[in-house]
Amino acid sequence: MTRRKLLIALITVLTLALTAVVTDIATGFITGDRTQAPSAAPRPGGPPAAAPTAAAPEAGNTGDTADTGGAGGAGGTPVTGETPAAFVAPDEKARYVGTSDDGRFTIAVVVWATRAIAHVTDGAADEAWLSGTAGGSALLLTGEDGEAVFHGTVKDGSLTGTASRGSWKAAFTLPAVEAPAGLYRAAGQVGQERVTLGLIVRPDGSQTGIQWTGGTPRPAPGWDLDGSTVTFGGTELRVEAVAPDDV
Repeated sequence: MTRRKLLIALITVLTLALTAVVTDIATGFITGDRTQAPSAAPRPGGPPAAAPTAAAPEAGNTGDTADTGGAGGAGGTPVTGETPAAFVAPDEKARYVGTSDDGRFTIAVVVWATRAIAHVTDGAADEAWLSGTAGGSALLLTGEDGEAVFHGTVKDGSLTGTASRGSWKAAFTLPAVEAPAGLYRAAGQVGQERVTLGLIVRPDGSQTGIQWTGGTPRPAPGWDLDGSTVTFGGTELRVEAVAPDDV
């Protein structure tokens, strides 16, 4: 009888021990399984959990569509809805804008480290583009036809001098200005004709320039400075700040 009780007691102890071992194993497995799953919730005081990353667009597919019916499809500069045209060409040093002493011409000059460009226009039918080497405080610029000549000297922040072409000569004193005041150009094919535009923007935003269409001049259309194009006959042409190699 005593042996039977001892055997029962031993079996009971072994059963309890085995149950405890199985319980520990099961608990550890469950706990370990839970710790393997990453949590999407942010840690207190830490950075927020990262949002899912969207797939990058394929190369060449930005979602923007070029206006193929505009100048881009006809040989002009494509219009793609980009940011407005740059108001300043690279490495520009100074720009001057003003009116001739007699009030007849609007004049703009842009100076880079070693080159300068000047534009003189009455805004109707007469204009001159001049260029040359810049150095020191003096400018001597000439037109492509050899008739237009521009002399200027920088002093006390202004450019003073004369510009002449053919039968006219204009004296001037031009103050230094900052963008968007300055000198701009646009060109492209509109229908069957080549269109070019020179445009001077004053500090107050007013503008003077000539549009040439098939060799015929006319006053340039207004340019919205918040945009980067002007429209000719339904075709948009990009307006850009004049660059050293434009003239």
